[in-house]
Amino acid sequence: MSPRKSSWVRHLIIATIVALIAHTLTVWAVPRIIMDRIIALGSTDSAMERANGVALPPPTDHTQRRIVMPSPDLLYATCFFDLAEGPLRVTLSTDYPRYWSVALYASSSDNFFVVNDRRAPDGQVDFTVVPPGNEAATSTLQNGDSRVVVSPTRRGMLLMRLLVNDDPAIRDAAEVARRNLRCSR
Repeated sequence: MSPRKSSWVRHLIIATIVALIAHTLTVWAVPRIIMDRIIALGSTDSAMERANGVALPPPTDHTQRRIVMPSPDLLYATCFFDLAEGPLRVTLSTDYPRYWSVALYASSSDNFFVVNDRRAPDGQVDFTVVPPGNEAATSTLQNGDSRVVVSPTRRGMLLMRLLVNDDPAIRDAAEVARRNLRCSR
């Protein structure tokens, strides 16, 4: 093999290795780093109102960028969890008439569970989040009718979204609904 061809092959191998490392960092590591930061900040933010194990951020407006592109048409509630502390029981009882959803995110930023107003038309939500590999996933929990949801990671985040508008009655009803969300051990 000529020295010129050998140099070309060596540069191609180096470029391939660099591309693989960059791809791995982008696809695998960056989402985890971002979620770790969000979980850490959300868990310790003393400025955020908290009730029943749930953080209640203020309504979103043009001045807030805690998350990328928050919607002013949504009211949020969050719950950050570490399942090393034990399973997390999530309950909600609401008659909120507009769209709402409760979604769970793993520390890798993957969404692994969602329930919303269409999947729970009676407004009753009751599930228990357990860590990966937990045997409770294959048996009944001691929590009665609580559905078991297995988290793919030990740490994660719950995000509740409620669709609102400028009508004060709708905003008040959404506030009541998000205050009915419970995250407990």
